[in-house]
Amino acid sequence: MLITGVTSLLVLLSLAPAGASSANISKSYHATTAIPNGSMVSLDPTKTDYVVPANLDNGSRLVGVAVATNDSLLAVNPNQGNVQVATSGSATVLVSTLNGPIKTGDEVAVSPFNGIGAKAQPGSHYIGLAENSFNTGTAGGANQEVTNQAGKTSKLYVGYVKVTISIGLNNTGVGSQQLSTLQRLGKSLTGHTVSNLRIILSLVIAIGALLTLITLIYGAIYGSIISVGRNPLAKHAIFRTLGSVLGMAVITAVTAALLVIFLLR
Repeated sequence: MLITGVTSLLVLLSLAPAGASSANISKSYHATTAIPNGSMVSLDPTKTDYVVPANLDNGSRLVGVAVATNDSLLAVNPNQGNVQVATSGSATVLVSTLNGPIKTGDEVAVSPFNGIGAKAQPGSHYIGLAENSFNTGTAGGANQEVTNQAGKTSKLYVGYVKVTISIGLNNTGVGSQQLSTLQRLGKSLTGHTVSNLRIILSLVIAIGALLTLITLIYGAIYGSIISVGRNPLAKHAIFRTLGSVLGMAVITAVTAALLVIFLLR
């Protein structure tokens, strides 16, 4: 959902954080604009050691949450930049009810608003998990009027929620309707989307290897039993041959497994 015509989010800057951060580690960065504490920030691709407020467009470069220097146990280079960014531990994050109320344990992700989080949606980049809930009844928040592209005006509730920092990507339901049966099977096995061609090649290799192993092992054992029965004195040579064939079977199985893993990775 893209929000345009935001009346003003500067009111957030006057809100006091609901609770102090307790980040384990924070690092100093530079910024060309003022970034209030509690804002989610992303790396600036045009400048080294610079950050910008995080939003849907730069969520893939999400790095942490702006905090005060004394709110982290270990501040790296605290005097070399004008923004201290928490990258682990807990931090108080600016959020809104754009995607609905936030419950304890929900992923807090980037939103269309610079630096302000919301309940994670499929495919969104999140900063971490909420340690407390946030809704229109949460104390310390404020209402903000926004207008969407269709011209419909609505009100959001904005404030702070404490988050355990663990940056990631919400994959829940992403593209599940567009996946083929083979791709859904591949995703259930590997945890990520795999092309149909790779899955088909993997099946061909797996089935071919299985048939080859059955043929080799059955033929070797059956032939060895018949040979020993006909010529008991040659059993040592026969068993050596059987061992060699079984060794080839093991090599075939390992090679096939490595090929399948390579195709599905």
